[in-house]
Amino acid sequence: MRRIAVLCDFDGTVARQDVGNRLFETFSGNGESRRIVERWRRGEISSRECLEREAELVRADARAIERFLDAMTLDPYFRDFRDFARRRGIEVAIMSDGLDFYIEHLLVRHGVADVDFVANRLVFDGDRLRVEFPWYDMMDCRDCGCCKTHHLLRYREQGFFVVYVGDGLSDRCPCESADLVLAKGALREYCVERRIPHVPFRNFRDVERELIERLLLRGEIQPAPDDAS
Repeated sequence: MRRIAVLCDFDGTVARQDVGNRLFETFSGNGESRRIVERWRRGEISSRECLEREAELVRADARAIERFLDAMTLDPYFRDFRDFARRRGIEVAIMSDGLDFYIEHLLVRHGVADVDFVANRLVFDGDRLRVEFPWYDMMDCRDCGCCKTHHLLRYREQGFFVVYVGDGLSDRCPCESADLVLAKGALREYCVERRIPHVPFRNFRDVERELIERLLLRGEIQPAPDDAS
C-alpha cells in the first residue's frame, strides 16, 4: 500500500487570501507593488525578483506585520482536513513561493503549527525587509524563488502517492509531476489549457471528500466512522 502525501500551496489555498500580495500592497503604500506583481504575471520577471523588489518597498517592523496578519484567515476546513489526514497516516505539507514569516504566524494562530512547510525566508532589519531563497534553482530552473517541484519529487522518490492542491501560477510546474491534482483559480485554467488531468475544488472539505472517494475505492486507505458525514 503506497503512502499518501498531500502537498498544498499556501496563498489562496490553505490561506483564504493571497497573504503575500496583501501584505506588500498594504505596506508599500504607493501601488508600486501591484505593478511589480503584474510584471511577474506577464513573465517579465521571476518570482524571486518580484519578491526582492516588493520587499525593498516595505517599511514595517515585525510587530506591525503581525498585527496585519491577525486579520488573515485559513480555509475553514483545513484544520479538519489535517485531522482527517493524521488519523490515516497521510502526510500533509505546505509548499509556498511566499514567505515563511506569515505562514508560520498563521499556522500557529489557527492551531495547525505541526504542519510542515517550505517557503522563502523573510529577514527583518528594523523596519526594512529582505528575502532569502534557500530553495532557489534546485532544478536548474529560475522561475520560482522556492522550487516546489524539487520538494514534490523528494516525496515521489520515497514512494508516496503525491496529491497536489493549488490555485496559482507558482503551482503550474509541480502539478505536472503529481499523481493527483486538485486545482482552482489560475491553476485550474492552466490545467484546462494544457489538458492536465485535475479535479476542481473550492475548499479542503472538497479535498477530503475527493480523497475518501478515490482512495477508498482503490483500497489505499480505510474508512473511519465519521467519513460518511
